[in-house]
Amino acid sequence: MKGEARSLWRIGKNTVALLSAQAWARLLSMVLVALVARVEGAEGLGRYLLVLTIVGIAGALADAGLNIYLTREVARAGDTTRERELLGTVLPLKGGLAIAGASALVVLAAVAPFPPATASLIPLGGLLLLTEAPIGAMRAFVNARQRMEVSSVIDMVIRLVALLAAIPALNAELGIGGVLACTIGASLLGIVAYVLVLRRWQARPHYQWSPGAWRTCLAESYPFAVTSIAAMLYARFDLVLLGLWQGEVAVGWYGAAYKLWETMGMLPASLFDAMFPEMSRLSSTRQGKEKLRRLFRASTWLMLAGGLVLALLGALLADPLLSLIYGSQENYAAAVLPFQLLVGASPAMFLYLLSGHTLYALDRQRRVTAAMLLVGVVNITLNLIVIPRWGYIGCAAVALLSEWLLCGLLYPQARRALAAY
Repeated sequence: MKGEARSLWRIGKNTVALLSAQAWARLLSMVLVALVARVEGAEGLGRYLLVLTIVGIAGALADAGLNIYLTREVARAGDTTRERELLGTVLPLKGGLAIAGASALVVLAAVAPFPPATASLIPLGGLLLLTEAPIGAMRAFVNARQRMEVSSVIDMVIRLVALLAAIPALNAELGIGGVLACTIGASLLGIVAYVLVLRRWQARPHYQWSPGAWRTCLAESYPFAVTSIAAMLYARFDLVLLGLWQGEVAVGWYGAAYKLWETMGMLPASLFDAMFPEMSRLSSTRQGKEKLRRLFRASTWLMLAGGLVLALLGALLADPLLSLIYGSQENYAAAVLPFQLLVGASPAMFLYLLSGHTLYALDRQRRVTAAMLLVGVVNITLNLIVIPRWGYIGCAAVALLSEWLLCGLLYPQARRALAAY
């Protein structure tokens, strides 16, 4: 009982830290999006979200699943020397992948048929890959040590600095480029903060030139990578297609709805981020797997109830919420229906996050990968069909279907995986 109480305390502490700090971080991010929407209009918002989406997809490719891999392995290591070796192996690998990703974005901006204003901003956005690579690895290390209050505060400060710097940039009419530059500058401060934390913990990475170790990391992380890439594609590639076919204004309307729904999903995402290191630790013993099974059962009902409440409130309050956040109802009234469709996927999102993290903890990540690939293919195929005819409304309907399909694939697999122990 004492061990179980300690586990619950760690989960509770990390959850409170993540929820409180990430709530502010998401709020600050939402405020920045709202400012862009109010100053730059739907077209400017669409341009901003389109660039961030392209950079996000490139970031998922460049990460190669290494952040999740590092969190899992450090949580299991139980030895400071091994932890430092893992971080020292992953950091240079991520740096090289980030440089390759930023270079690829320069080429993409030159050859893809994006609007000229968007294309000119993509290389600048690519610099975010270079700053996020070390931040992501060091955040994963800190989280694996279950010190999520530290990573949460640093991430919150990064968002706050980016927001405070972006306000004068927008007032000075520096546009989306100015906002992106402020975000890059804030990320540089985040790198400094994480380095200082590691030094204080005497956990500086033990760097080594080891192609063999890098191959081992990538061999273990690639299922996480495929899953993350598939998730980005099915969650965000519709924005790219919408931008190519319908223009930046349509992206702004759909992006306004999607960004608000994504922010509302902060609760389950933060909860399972907090639980994942403890779930990984529990999965290492037979007795721990029994505790994990009980945790899964209890969480299922909590996630389902929370998702249903969020879906109902979101559907009823869509109009006033969008007006409150984005300003003029005339500019963003078109976002109400897609938001109501998206928020209907909340119970599915809650449950598939629970299921996916459980499968990750049990070393069944390839099952998550297979499910994500299938859903990604279905999502992209349907979007290719519906966007030319139904535009952003079709995007929202396909997103709703995709979330429930993913839930239907992952939840039964997680139950079966736990029943095997």
